[in-house]
Amino acid sequence: MKKNFFIFVMLVLYSILYSFEDGWETRNTFDGAKKCYQVLKSELSKNPDDYEVNWKFARICHFYADNFVKSQEEKKEILNSGKRAAEKATKINPDKPEGWYWFATCLGSWGEANGIMQSLGVVKPIMEALNKGIKIDENFEGGSFFLVRGRVYHKAPPVISVGDVKKSEVDYEKVLKLNPENRTAYRFYAELCIEQNRKDKAKELIEKGLSIPVNQSDILTENKEISILKNLKEKIK
Repeated sequence: MKKNFFIFVMLVLYSILYSFEDGWETRNTFDGAKKCYQVLKSELSKNPDDYEVNWKFARICHFYADNFVKSQEEKKEILNSGKRAAEKATKINPDKPEGWYWFATCLGSWGEANGIMQSLGVVKPIMEALNKGIKIDENFEGGSFFLVRGRVYHKAPPVISVGDVKKSEVDYEKVLKLNPENRTAYRFYAELCIEQNRKDKAKELIEKGLSIPVNQSDILTENKEISILKNLKEKIK
């Protein structure tokens, strides 16, 4: 009994004392993102069963591959590493949301990088991961599970997959209710409205998306979203 208690105390202390600088705040430049990726890759090799290391590695894999990696083969490889790490995170601690979110996100990008048939093949596990995450914490990252699920409903074909624009709209509305400053949600929702020829609603969403104060800590993503919103605005003049 004493031995078991001692082991428990040591594990608790380790979880409190163990920390590392992953460099996530430097991700907005190529050098910063690459270094963050390398640091977490190294950390994962030393601590393969740590929940935080696994989901953070998945997060930087997705960000680095999506924003900076030009080679399609390298992108696939990095995203594959990310989805494996995120999947492991879901097994280490299935009651926390980060693993489920980054598994769904990395898997989706990996499927997209591998072509349309692979994309369709990963829809089911993506939706399962998102729905599990919503059950755990629907408020996670300002409704990010709903944002990704809404995008899947939006972009997947309706007959042979889960495509459903009505469900997509419901999810986008949920995101904006939880986080009215989610610029990506305004962009996704506006794109949906443009596809449905609802130009007045699209214009309203675009203007709201462009009026949000810029988050300097996420400037790369912010600049990308602002640029897309401005292009959409020009498109429907």
